[in-house]
Amino acid sequence: MAVYLLAAFLAAPLGAAPLRITDDSGSTLLFATSPQRIISLAPNLTELAYAAGLGGKLVAVTAYSDYPPEAKLLPQVGDAFRLDWERLLALKPDLVLGWQSGLSARDRAMFGKLGIKLLVLEPHRLQDIPETVRALGRLAESPVQAETAARDLEQQQQALARRYAQRPEVRVWLQVAAAPLLTVNGRHILSDVLRLCGARNVFADQPLLTAAVSVEALVAARPQLLLALADGPQQETAIRRDWARLAPGVPTGFLSPDLLSRAGPRLLQGAASVCRQVEQVRSPVPIP
Repeated sequence: MAVYLLAAFLAAPLGAAPLRITDDSGSTLLFATSPQRIISLAPNLTELAYAAGLGGKLVAVTAYSDYPPEAKLLPQVGDAFRLDWERLLALKPDLVLGWQSGLSARDRAMFGKLGIKLLVLEPHRLQDIPETVRALGRLAESPVQAETAARDLEQQQQALARRYAQRPEVRVWLQVAAAPLLTVNGRHILSDVLRLCGARNVFADQPLLTAAVSVEALVAARPQLLLALADGPQQETAIRRDWARLAPGVPTGFLSPDLLSRAGPRLLQGAASVCRQVEQVRSPVPIP
């Protein structure tokens, strides 16, 4: 998360003076009062908004915003590929939360043309998540709830770091899709999760944030653990069958897409699962 965004939020409370915010896209927004009608354009932003105390001000979300459960009751204004502009405008938002990687240049320009405030957020590191919660809580005038949530996230991260970060390194293949074989590079927040667990992404040096790799490259990388995002037993079985052919004998594990594919508050729960599976490669007996 941009340092400027957090610093701006901490500079002055709403109501005392207009609040100037530079978001993760480099755009500067000015708030004279707290927004009352907010739309979230990504599931992780929905979770962050609720954690910060903004849930009562959300008037719409996009597809797959299913946590917390009350988010499923909100109207939807599109999905990751298309926004329903007619419905979005009818809801008269005074703030839209956007995910930088999920917004097209055309959509950003449209928000500017319509005069709708767009706050672009994209946590790149685990430490950015509690900072984002604090920032949103300041905007929502709910600093106590947001600060409590942020501190809890920081404590979870610190506990995992104390337990695992200095353990012997484990080389991990992290699969986000099977056809084609897709992984992430070292700049992705999931690589930050691996580092927290004392593991190393074997494709950290890939130039693209999400990269396709060949079967030959995967075999040559000699991972000590194969991990994949998998949605249910059927998908796990198919992946395990492929891996048995590509890397026989290498330990395998599966991760919840809901927890690991969203840069939000529950990512630390997913990180705990990653750390436990990495530790099993080091020793079948968990450390005390």
